Amino acid sequence: MKQEISKLLRVGVLMGGPSSEHDVSLNTGQNVIENLDKAKYEPVVIKISKTGKWFSGSKPTTPDKVFKLCDVVFNALHGTFGEDGKIQGILEHSGVKYTGSGIAGSAIAMDKFHSREIFKLAGLNVPRTMKLKRGENYAAQLSFFINKIVKLPVVVKPCSSGSSVGIQIVENVAKLEKAVVAAFKLDKFVLVEEFIKGRELTCGVLDNLNGQQVSALPVTEIIPVKNHKFFNYDAKYKTGHSNEITPAPLDEALTKKVQDIAVRAHQVLGCSGYSRTDMILKQGNGTIYILETNTLPGLTKNSLLPKAAQTAGLTFTQLLDKVIESSLV
Repeated sequence: MKQEISKLLRVGVLMGGPSSEHDVSLNTGQNVIENLDKAKYEPVVIKISKTGKWFSGSKPTTPDKVFKLCDVVFNALHGTFGEDGKIQGILEHSGVKYTGSGIAGSAIAMDKFHSREIFKLAGLNVPRTMKLKRGENYAAQLSFFINKIVKLPVVVKPCSSGSSVGIQIVENVAKLEKAVVAAFKLDKFVLVEEFIKGRELTCGVLDNLNGQQVSALPVTEIIPVKNHKFFNYDAKYKTGHSNEITPAPLDEALTKKVQDIAVRAHQVLGCSGYSRTDMILKQGNGTIYILETNTLPGLTKNSLLPKAAQTAGLTFTQLLDKVIESSLV
């Protein structure tokens, strides 16, 4: 029996963390543990508290100690610290293999402004965006932007936050400053971007699927309901708050275009393992705009990537296999 156990790959499932997505990460981590193939893997539970304390199971630990117990770490963190290159730096320093993108790809994708500049250089469409810094006098610039460059409504969002935390659609000037101040509570940089009316689409990407270096999964269309103006936190994580249609009702040419954009975004940012890119198909002219790429998309029971993988014929356990295998290459 002992001999058999020693053959199992020890997978540290890293979850929690200090970000606003702590609870989503715990859900992702738990779902990963429940669905790992127990004939192949031995899970090692690693939790980080909201205050940054590390635990192995329920015992306090340190990164260097717990990583020694793992052959590979499944990074189930989301948002700040987990998705922005910081934990990737710690993992690299410890010499342990881990799932998802590396330091640079994670850091660039997490900064929505920086990633949009790269998307533009790659010939992809992004909303016109202004970046504000907390503490600077931005009033004149902002006034010029909303009067001369774009028109209201605009979208206000933290530059480096996930799960749509802190995002507001602002329809009049009176509410603009309040929205900016609220976003500054979450991030020292805030983006104000043109609001693009259209269909919300998202497309996941997996490395090494069907012998392809990078493959797109089926496209999902997201239709928020219950008075949500867009796919916000509640629409994402509360059952029945959005309709998610996979595959999206698009013609073949448009589906391929969305998938190609998702693959291109994954590649130009230097992502690895898997990612999911959110887009808007503009009403009227059919232009596709990239909003952002998520390097660690949620893997909860309500998450979009597992549903798209299922549509492509992959069970959640097989999806986890693919993600882990891509980290061992």
